[in-house]
Amino acid sequence: MFGKKQPEPEWRDFREKTYDELEREVDAAYGEEVRKRNITIAIVAAVLLFFFHDVAGFWLRFGLPRIPKKTEQIINVVENPFENELPEEESSLLNYTTLEDKDSVELVKQASYSISGRVVAKNFLFWGNYLPGGKRTFQSTALFDLGLVWGDLSDKKILKNYAFYSAKDTQARSLYPTLKLGVKHPPLPWPYVRNHMLHLNIVPANARVMSALVYLFKYQPVKLDGYLVDVKLDDGRWKRSGMSKFSANPNSRTGASEIMYVTRVQVGKRVYE
Repeated sequence: MFGKKQPEPEWRDFREKTYDELEREVDAAYGEEVRKRNITIAIVAAVLLFFFHDVAGFWLRFGLPRIPKKTEQIINVVENPFENELPEEESSLLNYTTLEDKDSVELVKQASYSISGRVVAKNFLFWGNYLPGGKRTFQSTALFDLGLVWGDLSDKKILKNYAFYSAKDTQARSLYPTLKLGVKHPPLPWPYVRNHMLHLNIVPANARVMSALVYLFKYQPVKLDGYLVDVKLDDGRWKRSGMSKFSANPNSRTGASEIMYVTRVQVGKRVYE
């Protein structure tokens, strides 16, 4: 009724088979294993892409190296940051479009700013943004945190005694210095260290700037140009830069975090803007 049952192939010892028969069986078995492996990889990739498609999109946007301009200017990691308070008419409102979500955010420029130093910490790809309900305006705007040091602290022989950690939580994003394990006495006084380090919450002007920041490495000299800014949050409050004229304590610079709208990045003789 259902057709005749096909007889199972007769089992034969491998010593009874020809070389061609053995080769076909090996090829068939290998092909089956490759097929199973490819199916597994495809399933895993689909699951990861479903849950982490925003992360994949981040690297597609900013992970590709960009062609830089060239400069002969030398980065001076010893000199102090240069800050120039803007005239009232230039402290203008800037409508900024976030690079990932394309949201419109209001910024107010408080001062033009230029800083050179050595990289001691960096922090980006804030995972909270990619979780349900985890997105926050400030993290989506200031996509990158960078810890810089300058002056005597930028000397590698001195710097190797310290460790710096860029931390973030729901309330603050800060840079914490400490002595490395085994170092009992700091080579520089702590007040000097705290006054020659800065944690920048960076609002990148464009994808070229962001890409350059992503590829910075520890102790690398870098020069940033742009503006110190205040950022308006969803609830109408303002996230203030340390030197904002609206800040509760605008003269406090010890271990400060600044919000910087970066329009130009110099790494060695390469410039991204």
